[in-house]
Amino acid sequence: MLSACGGGGGSSTAVTTTVTAPGAPTIGAAATGSAQASIAFSAPASTGGASISAYTASCLTGSSPAVTGTSGSSPIVVTGLTNSSAYVCSVTATNSAGTGVASATVGVTPVSATPVASATVIYSAPAPFVTAVAVAYTPTTALARDTGAMATRSRYMISDTATAAPTSNYLTIGSIYSSATGYSVGSETIGTGASYKEYLSKLVQAVAAADGNFRLDSHLHPNNSIDADSTNTLKFRNNFGKAATTYGYVTFAYDTSNRLQAKSRYTYAYNATTFVGTYTLDSTFSATGYYVNYASGVYKLVAASGSATAFYLYSSPIDLGIPTFMDPKATPFVTQGPAPFVNKVSSTASMEASIVASVNSTYNNQVAAGPGTNATTKTNADATLAAIKLAVEGNSSGSLRYAPALYTAFRDGLLANKLVSDSISDGTPGQNMVPYVYFTNEKDTTTGIYHPFMVVVNYGNQSSPNGLKDIPSPPCAGACGTAVTRFSNLENYITMIPMRNYGQVTLVTDNAILTTNLWSDVSGKVGSATLDKNVYTYADIADNGLLIDGSVMFPAFNNTLVPSHLRGELSAGGCHVGQGGGGPHCHADGYQSGQGLGLYNDADYLSKTHPPLIGFGYDGIALFAQYRSTDSAFLGYSTALDDFGGHNHDSIGYHYHAHTVSNYQPVGLDSSYKSNMHLLMKGAYIGKVDTIPNFRSRIVKSLNTNKYMGGTVAP
Repeated sequence: MLSACGGGGGSSTAVTTTVTAPGAPTIGAAATGSAQASIAFSAPASTGGASISAYTASCLTGSSPAVTGTSGSSPIVVTGLTNSSAYVCSVTATNSAGTGVASATVGVTPVSATPVASATVIYSAPAPFVTAVAVAYTPTTALARDTGAMATRSRYMISDTATAAPTSNYLTIGSIYSSATGYSVGSETIGTGASYKEYLSKLVQAVAAADGNFRLDSHLHPNNSIDADSTNTLKFRNNFGKAATTYGYVTFAYDTSNRLQAKSRYTYAYNATTFVGTYTLDSTFSATGYYVNYASGVYKLVAASGSATAFYLYSSPIDLGIPTFMDPKATPFVTQGPAPFVNKVSSTASMEASIVASVNSTYNNQVAAGPGTNATTKTNADATLAAIKLAVEGNSSGSLRYAPALYTAFRDGLLANKLVSDSISDGTPGQNMVPYVYFTNEKDTTTGIYHPFMVVVNYGNQSSPNGLKDIPSPPCAGACGTAVTRFSNLENYITMIPMRNYGQVTLVTDNAILTTNLWSDVSGKVGSATLDKNVYTYADIADNGLLIDGSVMFPAFNNTLVPSHLRGELSAGGCHVGQGGGGPHCHADGYQSGQGLGLYNDADYLSKTHPPLIGFGYDGIALFAQYRSTDSAFLGYSTALDDFGGHNHDSIGYHYHAHTVSNYQPVGLDSSYKSNMHLLMKGAYIGKVDTIPNFRSRIVKSLNTNKYMGGTVAP
């Protein structure tokens, strides 16, 4: 039997493979958190003939040793980084033969993540003046007769009744504004629950005139003085600004029989180019010596003394004078006349239309629906802000400095401001003081980093009576000794508030970009005294922040390195107009407990867990109102403020507070200048500003020249 046999196989040959280190991974995007970075990558084209056992990311800054992280796959999280320091990171791959060459690099700058504040934190803006002035006011003392002679700069309520009563009639400025004819002079009683506005509309200020008698100005609308029309009916008319028709004012004497007698009339005119105002004695005024008669709600000048109405002066039930803390040295009232007002905005309608036309298509839906408070623009702004947070924190190695809710509160507070007082030379009562606020998020094409901004279009004025005519010693305009600044005008600001967290300085001089500052402006000296570069002196030479009413903030010290309140320069609100004219700016905090007419008031603390948000420094640091002694239960009350006037608590993020520095002795001045300073910002920025693109670029008036403002052409 034959056996079947299979065919024999040939002999095998061994193949040896050489393993080499892997190639370079391909670097991807990087994202950061607090003190860490997440580095994305893809595997190298060549693994070197063996599986990759690990990937390592290495991050370098300066000469410091590399900080590394390891993972078996993308991404790699590198921890232990220093916030606000710039790193370059690369990735290597390792197999059994060793570690291969490094990938290309990617830059990262870790920062603290956007704070997520405690749920008990309520971000709130103070009520705008249009709301605050409508609040009921009850005088703390009974309305009192002033039985003395009429005194210049005093405020009075004028009644035809010798005893104050709710049913008494009081001379009142009308509520309907007309640039051509002025306001009516009417009469109202003081009803139960009367508002601040009802009291303010009844206040007139007596001001000594050239003939030795008194001009009567409205407190609520201080551009307007009492005049007489062709029928001798009294009117409030514009005497301190642009007016469609120029009229004038009547001067009055107040005699011992309690009668108001017309003495002279001055016509008002201004040069349409220089805006120099002139007041000329009206030689045609036929009512000289006439008396004021009140009947059926109408005030008229009548010839017969027997037809004169007896009027009684009541002292202002609200203390509206300059508080002692704004003028501790009781500066005498200067005798110089007012400088001409300035005109920068020829038409608010055309200016606002130009903004809408200039904001590019990415951000235009935040302004297109109209100025001021608007539900459509708010919805679009909120959506843009949420998208910015995702983009900045997810793709550009950074974070917002604050939670979106804080920026939203500030935006909404700004847009709520409407002009209540006719106190701006070219303002129109009822107009928006901040027509637009929108958010942008443009990328630096070199670094790939997003730079988000809150952009504010503002007119730079308060909504309330600005009090400029009450300031004892305002800044001189032009050559000192000839005129002082008592008028304000609409400004045309486009203010950029940086929202990215750029970190904080340790020393004021770490902000090296600030080469022009108050310290350098006086070469570091006051008299013979040498000054340190500190939080007061190493400050912007001009405005350093934006307040919630749309006016701007300046350092506490003026440009001679003296605290502004010590020169009698400031209004009751802590503000004035500078040497060049323009809109008011504020050096100090004018908060007064018990009064509801400031930038923020007692009512703004009710049902809150933290003082209200009242401003931003241009470094992107938020400014909150002061802690009062009654606020011990508020969040952060027990957390001390640092030398810059700020602190961090409850995950809000570092922020400034208005506060008082007691018994401050200015360097170079004698001890009589020691006083309490009521501060907004001290002056210096704690936020790092050197890497903020176009820092303080609101000086650029055209959006088209600045992409970070949302313009259509890159800078």
